[in-house]
Amino acid sequence: MIVWSFGTVTRIVREEESVQELEVHIMDDEMARALNYPQLTGRIREGERVVLNTTAVDLRLGSGGKHFVSARIGVDGKPLVDMDTAKRYGHIMKLRYTPFQHAVQTVEEEESAYHEIFCDIEGKTLDRTPVIIGEVHSMLPAFVLSIRHLQRRTGGRAPRICYIMSEGGALPMALSEHVRSLRSLGFLSGTITYGHSFGGQTECVNLYTALLAARFVWKADMIVVMPGPGMTGTGTPLGFSGMEQVSILETAHKLGGLPILIPRVSLADLRKRHVGISHHTITVLQFARETPLVLNLEHHPELIAQLKEQSEQHTLIFHEPLDMEEWREVEERFPISIATMGRTAQVDLIFFAHAYYAARLAWIKYEKQEKMQEMDLFT
Repeated sequence: MIVWSFGTVTRIVREEESVQELEVHIMDDEMARALNYPQLTGRIREGERVVLNTTAVDLRLGSGGKHFVSARIGVDGKPLVDMDTAKRYGHIMKLRYTPFQHAVQTVEEEESAYHEIFCDIEGKTLDRTPVIIGEVHSMLPAFVLSIRHLQRRTGGRAPRICYIMSEGGALPMALSEHVRSLRSLGFLSGTITYGHSFGGQTECVNLYTALLAARFVWKADMIVVMPGPGMTGTGTPLGFSGMEQVSILETAHKLGGLPILIPRVSLADLRKRHVGISHHTITVLQFARETPLVLNLEHHPELIAQLKEQSEQHTLIFHEPLDMEEWREVEERFPISIATMGRTAQVDLIFFAHAYYAARLAWIKYEKQEKMQEMDLFT
């Protein structure tokens, strides 16, 4: 079911390259906010008539109270997108066979400057590059800010971090305020979208090529693979979007990376199934039992008790609890609040702490690699 409404754009609230936030006048004198993705519908001006998808707001789902522009209404029957401009895009379709299918140039296709990288994959591995995998989008800024905090504290070159957005949450990367802020601060060296997610600096056909692009196109020292904002869960053992972590972990390992799973942990969630180590993480670990990975866990008796049968393929590293004062230092320079399900670190520090523990391991490995490269210069 889709709920449609018509509206007139009265004001451009926010204007960015990949997203516009609009104030729209809907019938019965109702004013509402809407998001427009220029990659799909072109750039909108004040006074234009638009068709809105209002489904999420009508169902009171998590869209932030905003509608989405689905179409612009032309007055003369001409296309509202410049076809000469459209021809400059590639030939790979995203959101295929839907009204919103659109062409992008993926890094693998012939017109791409990096096409040759993907023609011969013999010997191309991630070479133990840390691949950090998580279920919740807020883990992204928590991890990246933790890395920058460790870098400031110990000195040295800041690592190149590439973010790959999966298909488990929002499909347009433009929706993420965290990505915009991290990029504006220079904390992300590159962004990639694959499958039907779209809007990354690099577009890829699948996760395998996305990981290779992170390593060989963006020269990443660390790769983060997580969904965009929003996720799906049904309260059933397997009915949640985070199950994608199983295949992501396996793919990262098969390509020679070092899979590091950030567990979803909470001591403040009101839902019993998410208290301690979330049943989502427990299930992912069970289904990834044959995949070598690293799990960083706070040395907490309740958490340890939940890991009844640890796979021999899983390396478990315990960490002493993170101090709240240190976490304040981690996030003090970030312009927007970081929260999970509306809870900040003041309420649920342990959730964010596990992103910090993963960052600590990735940083240690990065430092060792940097020192080895320095030694090679003198041999």
